Amino acid sequence: MAKKTYNVIRPHQGDRWYEQGETREAEPVDVKHLVPGTLVLAKAEPTPQNKAAPAPKNKAR
Repeated sequence: MAKKTYNVIRPHQGDRWYEQGETREAEPVDVKHLVPGTLVLAKAEPTPQNKAAPAPKNKAR
C-alpha cells in the first residue's frame, strides 16, 4: 500500500515525537487510530483555474 501524507494537529509519539504543525508520512493502516483527532490527511495545494493574464508592461496612453 502507498504511504500518505498527514498533517499533525496534536503532538504524539510514533517512530519519533511529532509536534503540532508538522507533516508525517505513513501507511494508512499504521495510523488509522490517529486519523480522527491527531492526524488529518494532507491535501494538495489547489492550482488556480482562471488566473488573470498579467498586465502589459508598456501601456499606451
